[in-house]
Order: sequence, then C-alpha cells, then structure tokens
Amino acid sequence: DRLTGAPPGSDCVADVAEAQLAIYRRNVGANYRNALGATYPVVARLTGTAFFHAAVDAFVAADPSVTGDLNVYGERFAGFLERYAPAAALPYLPDVARLEWAIDEANRAADSARVPDAMLAALSNVAPARLPSVLLALDASCRLVASPYPVLRIWRANQPDRAGDERIALDDGGVALLVRRDADGIVLQPLRDGEHAWLTALAQRATFGVAIDSALAAEAAFDLGATLSAHIGAGTIAAVVNR
Repeated sequence: DRLTGAPPGSDCVADVAEAQLAIYRRNVGANYRNALGATYPVVARLTGTAFFHAAVDAFVAADPSVTGDLNVYGERFAGFLERYAPAAALPYLPDVARLEWAIDEANRAADSARVPDAMLAALSNVAPARLPSVLLALDASCRLVASPYPVLRIWRANQPDRAGDERIALDDGGVALLVRRDADGIVLQPLRDGEHAWLTALAQRATFGVAIDSALAAEAAFDLGATLSAHIGAGTIAAVVNR
C-alpha cells in the first residue's frame, strides 16, 4: 500500500462496496421482475420464467422507470417486445402484452358513476343540429385493443385455472376488444369492426359525427342506434362533453 500510495485496507473497502452494489443491483432487478411479472403474467407464462426475466432486464436497461413507482411502470413493454429479437418467433406476444397492460390500466382507473338514464337525458337535450359536433366521453376504465391474432383466446387459455395446453391456431383470426371495469370486475368484450372504430374515435376525442363516419368506413352495416344504446346501458359512454 505504501508503494502505491493507496491507504491501508483500501482494497478490502472496495471489495465490500462492490459486494454491496451487487446486492443492490440484484434487489433492484428483482423488484422490476416482480412488478412486470404482476402486470404481465400471461406473457411470463407463455415465454417461461428465464426468458421473461431476460426480457425484463433488457427492457429496464433500455427504458428505466423515471418515477420510481413500479406499479405504473411497463407501458412500453409491448413495443419493446416487437423489437426484442429473441421474441421474434412469438409474433402475437406484443399484442398479448398490450391486452395485459389494458387490463392493468382498467384496474387502476378512477371510479366513476354509471348513470345510464342521466346520460340518455343529457344526450336527448342536445339540439339535433348540434349532435354531429358533440363529444362523448368513455368511462375512465375503458381501453381498446385490436390484434390480427386471437389474443383473447390465448389470454384465456393461460389463466391460472387453465392447463395452458390448448392449441390455438394463429390464423384463426384477430379480435378487437373493449376492456373495461364494472361492479363485477374486468370485462373483456369482443367488438365488431364498426363498433371498435366508433369507440376508438370517441376515445381519441373525435366528434360524434366523425366517429360515426369512422364506424361506417370500417363496417357498412354499423348500427348506430343499437350500439349507442348498448354502450350507454353498460356505462361505456359516460358523459356528453360540453365544448
């Protein structure tokens, strides 16, 4: 130590510091893995634990949390999986992740009153000439997911009470879904093309008239009356927004 100029015992101190840093890194890594494992349990089941942990580690390195609140971390995980080379053989995986993130967000969304009669009254008070320009707000828990893959069947087949051995053909067709929360928990509702386009437009704050145009462009047989009535009754449509 006298020859190098280093204080006595410095190597020992450095070793201790490095060991403590290694423990800290392992704990932080475990926290991220646990947090994303809770948000994406089906993705973890589809890939296996080792693959999932490696993917989480790579995601955290590329896109670390900026808030420290791991309960709301992981929104961009689906996009990361699209670029993650080891997941290329599982093309449906990013959309399964999007579905799980939508479920997570729906669970965390603020509660809101669902009063269909009040919603109908508010809509009936809008002058007919103004109807195309009004905005309809969706319930805070509503999320929309679309995939060319049968992600709802994949998700259901990989719940804790299922063996996970169901064979699902990826070319069976895609699905469009409304994810929302009601008094009984999370609802996963398959949608027709026009219905999905209509709700997506409303979620993006398009006017009522623009949303109808989007629906008809997606599905010529779109039934506005039945769709509007159903979603007001279910509480999907929460309010008429004053502009």
